[in-house]
Amino acid sequence: MSRAAPEAPKVSDIIAEAGTCNKTFYRYFSGKDDLVLAVMERGIRVVAGHLRIRMDHEPDSAGRVAQWVEGLLEQVSDPQLFSMCHATLAQMSAAAHRKASDEAIMVPLRELLTAPIAAMGRAAPERDADAVFHATMGTLRRYLGSGERPPAADVEHLVRFCLNGIGVGLGEPTYT
Repeated sequence: MSRAAPEAPKVSDIIAEAGTCNKTFYRYFSGKDDLVLAVMERGIRVVAGHLRIRMDHEPDSAGRVAQWVEGLLEQVSDPQLFSMCHATLAQMSAAAHRKASDEAIMVPLRELLTAPIAAMGRAAPERDADAVFHATMGTLRRYLGSGERPPAADVEHLVRFCLNGIGVGLGEPTYT
């Protein structure tokens, strides 16, 4: 996908790259959109595992949420991760059933936020987790669309914004 991006790869190109045949491809996938969904699901599981490890190293809930935001934005800071993420999201956006699949695929990322936010005593931890999730994903997609990497000050600002939004109260950042 990254070789063809931003254009959609042809099924024949995917089959050739995989070193397989049409029959094998269609045994597992009904079409290219199913493959894109499978790639996206796998990528989300990998990222969720990485975020879980980062979050587990934090002693408090606010630190876990901060690690989640920073770790997700790290996906657009690393050139190789940026390329893979950009190619996959570009194809995902082109999929006809994007909205339903996007919501379902992202559940593992969202679920990581709910427990630390609930541990803070928030009245609506699922809503708060959704707000942090959407703010961070919106920022991630903005940087993917622009082709730029987020400066540290933008990451710090988003972390503070999200933490202030869930009642941690860090105040205004001190950018250097």
